[in-house]
Amino acid sequence: MMTGRFWVQIVSDDRQLERARDWAQRFHAGQVDKLGRPYIDHVSDVAQRASLHGHEAEIVAWLHDIVEDTPVTLAEIEETFGQTIREGVEGMTRRAGEDYFDDYLPRLQHNALARIVKLADMQHNMAKLDDLCAVNPEDAKRLAEKYARAMAFLTGAVIHTGSQT
Repeated sequence: MMTGRFWVQIVSDDRQLERARDWAQRFHAGQVDKLGRPYIDHVSDVAQRASLHGHEAEIVAWLHDIVEDTPVTLAEIEETFGQTIREGVEGMTRRAGEDYFDDYLPRLQHNALARIVKLADMQHNMAKLDDLCAVNPEDAKRLAEKYARAMAFLTGAVIHTGSQT
Protein backbone atom coordinates (compact mmCIF):
# COMPACT_ATOMS: atom_id res chain seq x y z
CA MET A 1 0.00 0.00 0.00
CA MET A 2 1.30 3.43 -0.90
CA THR A 3 1.37 6.05 1.80
CA GLY A 4 0.67 9.74 1.30
CA ARG A 5 4.30 10.48 2.06
CA PHE A 6 5.42 8.27 -0.84
CA TRP A 7 3.25 10.19 -3.31
CA VAL A 8 4.46 13.53 -1.96
CA GLN A 9 8.05 12.42 -2.57
CA ILE A 10 7.25 11.45 -6.17
CA VAL A 11 5.63 14.84 -6.81
CA SER A 12 8.56 16.57 -5.12
CA ASP A 13 11.09 14.63 -7.25
CA ASP A 14 9.16 15.49 -10.41
CA ARG A 15 9.04 19.18 -9.46
CA GLN A 16 12.75 19.20 -8.71
CA LEU A 17 13.46 17.53 -12.04
CA GLU A 18 11.28 20.03 -13.90
CA ARG A 19 12.96 22.91 -12.08
CA ALA A 20 16.45 21.59 -12.94
CA ARG A 21 15.46 21.24 -16.60
CA ASP A 22 14.05 24.79 -16.58
CA TRP A 23 17.23 26.17 -14.99
CA ALA A 24 19.41 24.42 -17.58
CA GLN A 25 17.32 25.71 -20.47
CA ARG A 26 17.23 29.25 -19.10
CA PHE A 27 20.86 29.60 -18.02
CA HIS A 28 22.40 27.78 -21.00
CA ALA A 29 20.21 29.67 -23.52
CA GLY A 30 22.31 31.01 -26.37
CA GLN A 31 25.40 28.93 -25.53
CA VAL A 32 26.87 26.68 -28.22
CA ASP A 33 29.33 23.77 -28.16
CA LYS A 34 32.58 23.42 -30.17
CA LEU A 35 30.54 22.34 -33.18
CA GLY A 36 28.25 25.37 -33.00
CA ARG A 37 25.28 23.34 -31.76
CA PRO A 38 23.01 24.57 -28.95
CA TYR A 39 24.73 23.62 -25.69
CA ILE A 40 21.43 22.59 -24.12
CA ASP A 41 21.41 19.60 -26.52
CA HIS A 42 24.52 18.28 -24.75
CA VAL A 43 23.01 18.87 -21.30
CA SER A 44 19.78 17.15 -22.35
CA ASP A 45 21.64 14.12 -23.70
CA VAL A 46 23.68 13.79 -20.50
CA ALA A 47 20.49 14.07 -18.42
CA GLN A 48 18.82 11.35 -20.49
CA ARG A 49 21.79 9.02 -20.00
CA ALA A 50 21.97 9.76 -16.26
CA SER A 51 18.21 9.26 -15.82
CA LEU A 52 18.82 5.51 -15.89
CA HIS A 53 20.29 5.98 -12.39
CA GLY A 54 17.33 7.85 -10.89
CA HIS A 55 15.95 11.33 -10.37
CA GLU A 56 18.90 12.67 -8.38
CA ALA A 57 21.40 11.69 -11.06
CA GLU A 58 19.18 13.24 -13.73
CA ILE A 59 18.85 16.48 -11.74
CA VAL A 60 22.63 16.70 -11.27
CA ALA A 61 23.03 16.06 -15.01
CA TRP A 62 20.72 18.95 -15.91
CA LEU A 63 22.82 21.17 -13.65
CA HIS A 64 26.26 19.64 -14.29
CA ASP A 65 27.83 22.62 -16.10
CA ILE A 66 25.71 25.39 -14.68
CA VAL A 67 28.21 26.62 -12.05
CA GLU A 68 31.16 26.64 -14.49
CA ASP A 69 29.27 28.25 -17.38
CA THR A 70 26.67 30.57 -15.83
CA PRO A 71 26.28 32.96 -12.86
CA VAL A 72 24.47 30.26 -10.78
CA THR A 73 26.26 29.44 -7.51
CA LEU A 74 26.50 26.27 -5.48
CA ALA A 75 24.70 28.10 -2.65
CA GLU A 76 21.74 28.77 -4.96
CA ILE A 77 21.69 25.14 -6.02
CA GLU A 78 21.66 23.97 -2.39
CA GLU A 79 18.93 26.44 -1.49
CA THR A 80 16.74 25.26 -4.37
CA PHE A 81 17.61 21.56 -4.73
CA GLY A 82 19.14 20.54 -1.40
CA GLN A 83 22.50 19.36 -0.15
CA THR A 84 22.66 16.06 -2.04
CA ILE A 85 22.20 17.75 -5.43
CA ARG A 86 24.61 20.53 -4.46
CA GLU A 87 27.27 17.97 -3.57
CA GLY A 88 26.77 16.18 -6.90
CA VAL A 89 27.04 19.42 -8.87
CA GLU A 90 30.03 20.50 -6.80
CA GLY A 91 31.72 17.20 -7.62
CA MET A 92 31.15 17.89 -11.32
CA THR A 93 32.44 21.46 -11.08
CA ARG A 94 36.13 21.81 -11.86
CA ARG A 95 37.74 24.38 -9.58
CA ALA A 96 40.14 27.07 -10.73
CA GLY A 97 43.70 25.74 -10.80
CA GLU A 98 42.62 22.12 -10.45
CA ASP A 99 44.57 19.62 -12.54
CA TYR A 100 42.09 17.41 -14.39
CA PHE A 101 43.73 14.08 -13.54
CA ASP A 102 45.55 14.83 -10.29
CA ASP A 103 42.87 16.89 -8.52
CA TYR A 104 39.50 17.05 -10.29
CA LEU A 105 38.82 13.40 -11.13
CA PRO A 106 39.98 12.03 -7.74
CA ARG A 107 37.69 14.54 -5.97
CA LEU A 108 34.79 13.83 -8.34
CA GLN A 109 35.21 10.09 -7.84
CA HIS A 110 34.17 10.37 -4.19
CA ASN A 111 30.62 11.44 -5.06
CA ALA A 112 28.48 8.72 -6.65
CA LEU A 113 26.13 11.17 -8.40
CA ALA A 114 29.04 13.17 -9.82
CA ARG A 115 30.72 9.97 -11.03
CA ILE A 116 27.52 8.78 -12.77
CA VAL A 117 27.00 12.14 -14.46
CA LYS A 118 30.66 12.50 -15.47
CA LEU A 119 30.57 9.11 -17.15
CA ALA A 120 27.37 10.11 -19.00
CA ASP A 121 28.99 13.45 -19.92
CA MET A 122 32.06 11.74 -21.36
CA GLN A 123 29.95 9.17 -23.23
CA HIS A 124 28.12 11.96 -25.00
CA ASN A 125 31.33 13.88 -25.68
CA MET A 126 32.95 10.76 -27.14
CA ALA A 127 29.92 10.19 -29.36
CA LYS A 128 30.60 13.59 -30.95
CA LEU A 129 34.31 13.04 -31.62
CA ASP A 130 33.84 11.99 -35.27
CA ASP A 131 32.03 15.26 -35.97
CA LEU A 132 34.75 17.21 -34.14
CA CYS A 133 37.44 15.39 -36.10
CA ALA A 134 36.03 16.84 -39.33
CA VAL A 135 36.37 20.36 -37.87
CA ASN A 136 39.49 20.04 -35.70
CA PRO A 137 41.35 16.71 -35.89
CA GLU A 138 43.96 17.72 -33.29
CA ASP A 139 41.30 18.59 -30.69
CA ALA A 140 39.43 15.36 -31.46
CA LYS A 141 42.56 13.24 -30.96
CA ARG A 142 43.51 15.04 -27.74
CA LEU A 143 40.00 14.72 -26.33
CA ALA A 144 39.70 11.05 -27.31
CA GLU A 145 42.87 10.29 -25.34
CA LYS A 146 41.72 12.42 -22.40
CA TYR A 147 38.28 10.77 -22.25
CA ALA A 148 39.72 7.25 -22.55
CA ARG A 149 42.10 7.93 -19.67
CA ALA A 150 39.37 9.56 -17.57
CA MET A 151 36.91 6.71 -18.25
CA ALA A 152 39.56 4.21 -17.20
CA PHE A 153 40.22 6.15 -14.01
CA LEU A 154 36.54 6.39 -13.06
CA THR A 155 35.69 2.79 -13.93
CA GLY A 156 38.90 1.14 -12.79
CA ALA A 157 39.64 -0.15 -16.29
CA VAL A 158 43.14 -0.71 -17.58
CA ILE A 159 44.16 0.98 -20.81
CA HIS A 160 46.91 -0.43 -22.97
CA THR A 161 48.61 2.31 -24.97
CA GLY A 162 50.94 0.19 -27.04
CA SER A 163 52.36 -3.25 -27.53
CA GLN A 164 53.89 -4.88 -24.50
CA THR A 165 57.14 -6.76 -24.74
